Amino acid sequence: MPHVVIEEAGDLQGVYQAFTPIIQRAGTDILKVQECYLGRSGKEALLESIAIEQGVACNFFVQLKLHEKAITVRLLPATDPEKTPAVKKVMALVAGFIRTVYPGSRYGKTNLQEYLEVTTGSM
Repeated sequence: MPHVVIEEAGDLQGVYQAFTPIIQRAGTDILKVQECYLGRSGKEALLESIAIEQGVACNFFVQLKLHEKAITVRLLPATDPEKTPAVKKVMALVAGFIRTVYPGSRYGKTNLQEYLEVTTGSM
């Protein structure tokens, strides 16, 4: 399962408050993160996302989980989209956004390194 841990991050309330929709176009691909929903406990958030790749749209949720001083970015298992490059790029965009909210944070454990390097360079 694709994921990235952002270490030394703050809480999800800060991410929620700073959120604005993200849209990125690259060739025929369109990546969107449209809405952010914060759970009542403040320990989980869902980001409504769409990845359009070669004309095919995939709707899914990116899940954020707060663990002490780290935020894990992963796909919500209930939506379980195909793990295409566009879906992984959306996850990397979300991770990059969290890093802009908490500039002192850093990438920890991940299996999306190649996507993080590409999206970080373009932000």
